[in-house]
Parts: sequence; C-alpha cells; structure tokens
Amino acid sequence: METRLEVRLRQPNPLFTRWLERWLREAERREQKSQFSLRQALESLKSYPLPLASGRDCSILRGFGGTLCQLIDEELRHHRGLRLLPQEAVFQERYEQQVQAVVRKVQEKQLEHQKRQKKSDRPRKPTKKDLAELAAHEERERVVEMKPGQFQLLLLVDTQETSGKNKKVLDQTRSYLDSLEARHEVRRLTIGDFLWVAQDQEGNELVLPYIVERKRMDDLASSIRDGRFHEQKHRLQHCGLQHIIYLVEDYGDNEQLGLPLDSLQQALTNAKVQTGVRVVRTANHYRSMSYLAGMSRSLGQIFAGKKLHSVDRGALDQSTCLLTNSDLGLLKFRALYEDSAKNAQLTVREVFVQQLLQLHSLSLERAMAIVELYPTPRCLLDAYAECADQKQARLLLASIPCGPLERPLGDKISQCLHEFYSTHFR
Repeated sequence: METRLEVRLRQPNPLFTRWLERWLREAERREQKSQFSLRQALESLKSYPLPLASGRDCSILRGFGGTLCQLIDEELRHHRGLRLLPQEAVFQERYEQQVQAVVRKVQEKQLEHQKRQKKSDRPRKPTKKDLAELAAHEERERVVEMKPGQFQLLLLVDTQETSGKNKKVLDQTRSYLDSLEARHEVRRLTIGDFLWVAQDQEGNELVLPYIVERKRMDDLASSIRDGRFHEQKHRLQHCGLQHIIYLVEDYGDNEQLGLPLDSLQQALTNAKVQTGVRVVRTANHYRSMSYLAGMSRSLGQIFAGKKLHSVDRGALDQSTCLLTNSDLGLLKFRALYEDSAKNAQLTVREVFVQQLLQLHSLSLERAMAIVELYPTPRCLLDAYAECADQKQARLLLASIPCGPLERPLGDKISQCLHEFYSTHFR
C-alpha cells in the first residue's frame, strides 16, 4: 500500500511574492486601478503550494494576466543578470536549506515506509491456533473411504443429555450396555443422545443415518412446557441424519408428570405424523438400553458388506435404500458435531422460529407456518403497521393454515402474538 506524503513549503515563491508586494505598494501609492488585480494575484500566489519557474507558469493562477506574466519574466531576466546582494544571498541560502530539509524528511519517511512494507510482507509464523484450524479444515475436506470389513460400528453415548446430569443414571447406562455387549463410548454430542459411527483403524469416523433422542415421560412433559421439545425436534430435522428416533421411557406409573398423559401421547403422535420421526416406547431404562443394543446388532448386519465414503451435507441422498445400495455416502462425525453445535451461527429466520417456540401453544408446525409468510420479526412488525386498525392487526395471523390438515392458526394465538410483539417493555 502506497503512502501519500504532503510537502508544503513555507514560501514556495519568495521572489515573485516580493515583486508583487512592491508593485502593489506603488500602485496603491499612485491610486492606480491595477492595485485590485495585483492584490488578487498576490493572494493566489501565496495560496499556491508549489514553486513556479517563470511568469508564464504563473498564468495558471487567478489574477495573472498576460501583461503581469510578461512583467515577471522581464524582472526575472534582470534578476538573473545581476550579482546577488549579500542579503539576497543569505535569503537564497536559507531557502535552499529549507528545500533540502524537506527533501530529506520526505526521503526518510519513504525509507521508513519501505521497511515497514517489507516487514509486513514477510510470512507470519503460524500460531498453534492457526495450525489447528488448518488441520481441522483439511480434515473436513479430506475424502474418507471405508471398504467392507475395514471398519467397526461404535455406539456413541452423550455425556450431557443421556444422563440428565445424573452420574448414577450414566453409570447405569454404561453398566447396562456393557452387560448387553454393546460396543460404545461416552462422548459429548451436540445433537441427540445416541448415534452410531463407522470407525476404521486410522480413527476416521462416519456417522450412520440414525440418531436417538431419549426422553423419560417426566422430562418429556418438562421439555414441552418450556419449549425445548419443539426446539430439539427442529434441530434434529435439520441435522442431516435421515432416521430420527424418539426413545420414550415410562416414569413409574406415569403419574404426576406435570402434564396430562393424553397430552404427552398426543405430542408424540403429532411428531410421528407431522415430521416422520419414529417413536419407541419402553418400560424402563434397562429396556431402552436393550433396544439400543439390538439396534447396534442390526446395524452391524446391515452395514457389514457396505462400502462407505464421506460426503458433505448438501450431497446427502435422503432417498438412498440402506438394504439394496452397496455404496453409501455418510457425514463425518466432526462435520456433524461442528455444524450441529448449539452456538453455531443461525439465520434471522431460524432465530425467529426459536423465539416463537418459546411462546405458549406455539408448536413447530405453527411457527414454521408463520415464518413462511413473515421470515423475520421486522416483516411481521411492518405487516402490523400496515393494518387499518388494531382489530385487523390482532387477527392478522388468525387465518394462516398450519400442519398437514391446514387448520387455521386461530384468533387466540393471533391476538397473543400481536400483544407480545406490539407491547413496549420497560
């Protein structure tokens, strides 16, 4: 990048200035009209920042006509023909010293700039963070291939979600899986509670298109009340894995759950019908682990003779038949882990959906129907502002069709949303 240096001389044209000042004093003394043009020429000369070599060069300035330029040239020839007086010699020497000082300063700045430029052009030594990011990028871009017989299946158990932050339950989970001879590993997952990976001898891992979300009935009721159920369901649908399984455990006699049992069963049925997830009910935690161990054995038989290779999420074929297709494209575990992290950057539309899901009676289907028409809160607020009156604004969303049956959103929810987004909180 070039640096522009501005050099401004204190007196770029000292001789021409002295002559004009002398001529102006004579014109004022004699009250000649030329004093006005001389005064204008003197002001423009003092404002000009560069040295001028002749009267002809002065013609570019305001107030310098042909006569004045010719007069300066004549004075300049006469001046050059005479020997410099001692005072003028001193003045000329000072002027030249001033110019030389400015030139040296410019040269020093240019040299300093060139040194900084050379220093910045040197390749920066990569830090440990840079090397780690480069290695991670190369790892994601690298294509992994696994031939039949060169990989084993491993069940991954989430350290956070599965245990409900209860060490006793986590130990119980591992104990049950060990007794059932299910090869597994406890690891933090950013999506779901259980999933399976194909692991080769080099440590590469490809995720099988199955993911399990475990819910005990009391936890299911709690997640529906606070909106986590719909948010988790939304994230599972967009994680890139084809087969989503809700593993629901009974909680004793399913009493004192916080919500009626019929409401919980209806929520599971809606999830199954509307989003295509598979719901599996078990009597207790041991039965849940037995189901996962059985899934591990079944998947081991299905994938035993398959050839696997890594693909990006956009290249996943959701219509692939696992039984008949011998070459399957799967996601890398690292890619799934990073892309499904809760702290991943979300679009305004996705944030709007999550915001709507926190409101009472707003299911995922209803939230998606709203953002289909109004992708952002700003769009919704603008639509409210265009309504003729408050009544029209309160009922703006009432007729939006939702779900497979395309039932209207309803007046009550529409009014609730209008009140929420039009109220100014302090």
